[in-house]
Amino acid sequence: MQAYIQYRQFTPPDESGPSRRSRSGPPTPIESSVTAGSEEDHTPVTSTSGASSQTTTVIAPENTDAQEKPTSGDYVEFEPDDPCNPRNWSPLYRYWVVGQLTFLTLSLTFASAAGAPAEAGFRAEFDCDEITATAATGLFLVGAGLGALPTAPLSELYGRLPVYVITVLIATLFEIGCALAPNAPALLILRFFAGLVSSAPLSNAGGTLHDIGTPVSRTIQFPVFASAGFLAPILAPVMGGYIVTDARFGWRWMYWVSAIWNALAFLLVFFCMPETLAQATLKLKAVRMRKVTGDPKWRAKMEDNKFLPTLKNTLKRPFQMMAAEPVLQFFIVYLTVAYICLYGSFTAYPLIFADHGLNQRQIGLTFIPIGVGFLSLTLVYALHLIRYKGLVRDAHQGKQRRGIYEGKVEPEERLIPLMAANVLFPIGLLWLAWTSQSHFNVWIPIVSGLPFGIGLLSIFQASMLYIQDAYGQYAASAVSTTTLVRYVVPGFVILAYPQMYQTLGNAWATTLFGIIAAVLTPVPFIFYLYGRKIRDKCTWTVKD
Repeated sequence: MQAYIQYRQFTPPDESGPSRRSRSGPPTPIESSVTAGSEEDHTPVTSTSGASSQTTTVIAPENTDAQEKPTSGDYVEFEPDDPCNPRNWSPLYRYWVVGQLTFLTLSLTFASAAGAPAEAGFRAEFDCDEITATAATGLFLVGAGLGALPTAPLSELYGRLPVYVITVLIATLFEIGCALAPNAPALLILRFFAGLVSSAPLSNAGGTLHDIGTPVSRTIQFPVFASAGFLAPILAPVMGGYIVTDARFGWRWMYWVSAIWNALAFLLVFFCMPETLAQATLKLKAVRMRKVTGDPKWRAKMEDNKFLPTLKNTLKRPFQMMAAEPVLQFFIVYLTVAYICLYGSFTAYPLIFADHGLNQRQIGLTFIPIGVGFLSLTLVYALHLIRYKGLVRDAHQGKQRRGIYEGKVEPEERLIPLMAANVLFPIGLLWLAWTSQSHFNVWIPIVSGLPFGIGLLSIFQASMLYIQDAYGQYAASAVSTTTLVRYVVPGFVILAYPQMYQTLGNAWATTLFGIIAAVLTPVPFIFYLYGRKIRDKCTWTVKD
């Protein structure tokens, strides 16, 4: 709906406005700063009150020969203060878009964990073993990882909004199917495909924030978005403890709740979310101009994209990057361990706290400190924003200081909050491990969720911001690469959690991951000290 409003905003220039002139040669400096094809961050020349309906002037070529092959100068572009340029939207309107994106992501990340509290009822009704029940969550994660790969080319071809709208609608239908599943195989298949289509918002969200923001604005937008996105999986066991044990509902209602949430997200996105990808907006402009003027020379660069070549290149690049990029290799391992611990906790917590005599409702409430930890980290990023703004200001003024190199803020500055908080990740795990025995007061292991949550989310937030800054125009492929691994690997690993905890015991099984987390703690410090040298050895990173 909002895309149609954007489409209707575009009107051809009249006789009193700037003339329609041919574009040849490179754009002027101002034009370069607002060209939609650029993936570099920039601050718009002026800001408007929002995605208003002001008339915009579009540069079009004089030659109307429809058979002439378009050149680089034949494409429509934004004016410097064009209110239709997503980078020129007001801060308030941009936060409205971030809010919609957050609600959408909340619905889909809730779905990822919805199967965990439903496992007991699932096993009882279908008479299946514990691994099969855990697979309801594992297969969703595997699907989410695999589904991340084609979303980037789909966005490049059709824009972000159609991908969001279509995938969340299909995800809603699959969640309804899960709620009505007649047997275990049907449920597992539906969960896999629900994850497959749910990955589009999870992997494209960073791109949307890049579309509408600057490095400074993303310093607070992304943590707020990520905190909310991580809260949803924690809400699943908290809510699920009451839903699945209530005789009026039962385990299937976890999937009904997920479907209802997805449906609400679909309505919000369909009616309220605008298209944020600049090239897709310019495509709307070109289509509108051709219809209004009858002139076939109005064109957008996006219209030259071909499906198969775009899909081939975009699917191939993540695997090339995974094999050759040390930056990604380190952070993929770090993120994967964090996700294993997050989704593994949905199996570990019931085992640990059942020994303390807690019932399912009470066990669900033990996840609350993890959520409090997630929210607490947002305050850390609010303080970091003050420092980051100072760095950006000094960089623009040409000052030399730590964190600025050749007039730019280095990506390594994104790691400051992680260096301050990541040590809490192994502390939380080891705390839980060695206070999990039943002779300890139950509140002692429960409170371990607070440092665990702070450390866990700090890994995700700092890693994603660092990867986006380090890879620039290839950030979408880099994020897709991390999404593939950090969902697929945990999807398989958590299947082994029940057997691992039975074999090693609660304390040693949790200790194992605590030790792995402790070994990875130096990663951000290494990159903060030597990140520039490591990036220089990479192929796809932005070179200073």
